Amino acid sequence: MASAHAGPGSTYSGTVREPLILCLDTSDGGAVGLLCGEDPLGTERSGDARRHTETLTPMIESVLHGAGITPRDLTAIAVGTGPAPFTGLRVGLVTAMTMGRALGIGVHGVCSLDALGYAALVSAGPDAEVLALTDARRREVYWAHYRPAALADGPAPFDVHTLGGPGVDTPAEVASRFPDPIAEGAVVGRGAALYPDAFAAHAVPDALAAVVDPIVLGRITTARLGSGGDLTTAPRYLRRPDIHAAPGRKRAS
Repeated sequence: MASAHAGPGSTYSGTVREPLILCLDTSDGGAVGLLCGEDPLGTERSGDARRHTETLTPMIESVLHGAGITPRDLTAIAVGTGPAPFTGLRVGLVTAMTMGRALGIGVHGVCSLDALGYAALVSAGPDAEVLALTDARRREVYWAHYRPAALADGPAPFDVHTLGGPGVDTPAEVASRFPDPIAEGAVVGRGAALYPDAFAAHAVPDALAAVVDPIVLGRITTARLGSGGDLTTAPRYLRRPDIHAAPGRKRAS
């Protein structure tokens, strides 16, 4: 079931031409947000990780309707590029690319783990670090290691600097590679909550429950459009899908 939230003053008047970014992520369930300049106009989330096709479009329609706008008002789309399993991630990327092409607007990709790292570091000091972890199934986690990245003429951090990853490994392998942030409780994401013996001894419970905020994808997109940062829409599958094409038929002798 989807859950929705609209921020204060969430109706878009159409008279102020702030950048209006539709934000989508399907790396863990589905999430939709709408960002106008610095102001979120609404968000909606579904925790169902198996019904992206059925839930994503209705959530987009609901968020746009709640803000009182039409798709033609949009100026850009931000989409999470994973890492995530093949099928769910593909739904979000195809939806974003199809809408962008139909509307004639730019589609910008952001690593979904970047959003987790950004949210954890937005109020942290310049030397802070965080390890972002999500569920990769197969008893593995997706991971990335971050520190803040300051903007010369604005608040810090405006973005995150990637120290390592994204990658996919067993919890034991990740824990052995990053003992310091784990010992300091500097971990975020539900991947850590799934393996408490490896990651959660010193972590804050709220950080372990964190999921990708689609609005953060929009904030990172805005920052990178100004700085020339990476906004590629290439999916980060990190491993081959579970289902492979059957080999061609053997020629009869």
